[in-house]
Amino acid sequence: MVELSLWLDTYDDIYSDFDSRNYLKRRISEDFIDELRMSLKYRKDQPDALILMLPGSQRHADIEKEITISIREQIKERLNMLLEKVRNILVRGLLLLCAGLFLMGISAFVTLKNPGGYLPLLLRISLEPASWFMLWTGLDLLIYDYRKTRKEKLFYDILTSMKVHFKDI
Repeated sequence: MVELSLWLDTYDDIYSDFDSRNYLKRRISEDFIDELRMSLKYRKDQPDALILMLPGSQRHADIEKEITISIREQIKERLNMLLEKVRNILVRGLLLLCAGLFLMGISAFVTLKNPGGYLPLLLRISLEPASWFMLWTGLDLLIYDYRKTRKEKLFYDILTSMKVHFKDI
């Protein structure tokens, strides 16, 4: 069993300082997520468990069950949001790419059918930049944004597969 261990002073280290609700409703701190991200970044093996270590005097078994549920639910929620974001980026990128290619086709068709004249020239001048813009924006979404979001999704996939446990320091 491969473990990822983090030391905490209190349970509050997991949650945002600005959220005073109970542990089931509090939002996980971005600092906690960043620490998990950094801890996983340089590991060669994928951990099976997240071990949160606290001083024995700070531990309460009933609260730990709530915290475990809260962590798992919030990670699943973030993963679902990322899945939606990945899908939206993919759809938008493909639509922009297809629209750019379509406008290029129209521009080429108009130029070939009527090489001279004011209207074909005006259409070509307006369609070519628009088509290139849509093409490059679509490719940018598909190459860079999609890859970045998939990487973030992979991080949350790893987190959802890990079991959360508490231990005494």
